[in-house]
Amino acid sequence: MVHQPLPIGLKKAIERLESEPARAWRLEHLAAAVGVAPRTLQKHFRCFLDCSPLGFLRELRFDRARQELLHGPRHASVTEIARACGFNHLGRFAIEYLRRYGESPSATLRRSQRATVSSRAKLPVLASALERPAVAVIPFGVVGRRPEFATAFSDEISMALWRLHCVKVAAPSNAGYHLFGRLHADTRGVLRVWVRLVDAVTGRCLWAARWDGDARDPIGFEERVALGVAQAIQPALHAAEIDRTSGRDRGDLNAWELTMRALPHLITVDAAAEGLALDLLERAMTLAPHDPLPIAAAAWCHGLRAGHHFSGRASTERAMAHDLATRAAALNGGDALAETMLTGGYTLAHDLEAAAVHAERALAIGGGSAWAWGRSAWVKAYRGLAADAMEEFQIARSLAPADPLNFLWSIGIASGHFQSGRYEQSISWYRRARAENPKATWSDRFLAPAYVLAGRMDEGRQTLSQFMAAFPGLTIADVRSGLPWNEAFLDRTSEGLESAGMRL
Repeated sequence: MVHQPLPIGLKKAIERLESEPARAWRLEHLAAAVGVAPRTLQKHFRCFLDCSPLGFLRELRFDRARQELLHGPRHASVTEIARACGFNHLGRFAIEYLRRYGESPSATLRRSQRATVSSRAKLPVLASALERPAVAVIPFGVVGRRPEFATAFSDEISMALWRLHCVKVAAPSNAGYHLFGRLHADTRGVLRVWVRLVDAVTGRCLWAARWDGDARDPIGFEERVALGVAQAIQPALHAAEIDRTSGRDRGDLNAWELTMRALPHLITVDAAAEGLALDLLERAMTLAPHDPLPIAAAAWCHGLRAGHHFSGRASTERAMAHDLATRAAALNGGDALAETMLTGGYTLAHDLEAAAVHAERALAIGGGSAWAWGRSAWVKAYRGLAADAMEEFQIARSLAPADPLNFLWSIGIASGHFQSGRYEQSISWYRRARAENPKATWSDRFLAPAYVLAGRMDEGRQTLSQFMAAFPGLTIADVRSGLPWNEAFLDRTSEGLESAGMRL
């Protein structure tokens, strides 16, 4: 893992760490084991490896975990591998692993196990007739030594983008977006990569990022950068496509462009906005009846209308959500965004079993997507797995701190606290969600019982009164049938609503 020559004590320390990475090492214990003063050992790590002993150990553990997940035995589990590599807090391990490699530990393990069973998993191919934004990955420029790395980075990024199946990788002359990169390799073996996404027509930079890595592990670094790029540019591309369609006559838009025009309305989760989104999506489905994306988006939209009392015919909307999701699922060839929307459609159609399947697929294809993590979290939340759901909601928030759907992840965290009987924390997160999206008045049907069960009856009654002004005539039975919550959650919600004065 390291260059020669090194001081004898430092080499021994590295050997001890590599042989026992899971041990709870302390600097003084490691120094004593190799016969070197702690201050000297720390100085040698800084001088020769540019890190502390514990920093080296942390990198070693992640490298070891990555390799075990990629090449682990068929029946291995993420928990077993993480603990064997020295990670005892699985939540923190999962979040940091996702940040480093662009996918969850479970997605890595699933991918490697599928490859073991069937030699190499065959990825479905995105139909060329479907409209999708095209990205050209321009060969990287090189500063300093090791020019051979440049081609490898471009190829890895192209493959990572292709696996998403929600963008096309094309030649520069056929691409609306160009991805440029520059590689710097210094004499110490440190690699630094800069990547930027540019609108090919306007020249405007849409996104940029930088990664640092080690020339001694070029394959691992190439993979990390490729996954990171694929994870990060999706929101930038969608925002650019939404901006590109704004102001244009809808009659001039193709199915993809109509879907992008609908997206901001869809994720507002507001009655009027969902109507506008459906109008656009129905035209998109007419133009491209074999494209799963607008169909899956329409399924999610109908499900939102049913689940949040935006329509007077909730059962019909719910049935339409399920029918559209089933239709989209049959057409989808691995489009990561469509899989995420299918998860939403099936969830709100009260088919949590099918939703879980598509949540898993969405994370396997695009494990760095905040939306995919958020939808997976909702499946767990509705099933009553509060702790697991809250962890995934937090992952979604950490992946995209400024995402417009953050309010929905805040509501999810609020519901997790509610299920766990932490009503004051639940109230705090529900209020945060309303600050993030003031239009989400439908969440008051859960905030009101949280107030009541926290012993804040006056605030609970006031919140329910505001909710009923927006949704007159709604009953507890309507609330119970809206979303696919587990019975324990519904019973507790019903208790709070009835105490606040809502009709059964």
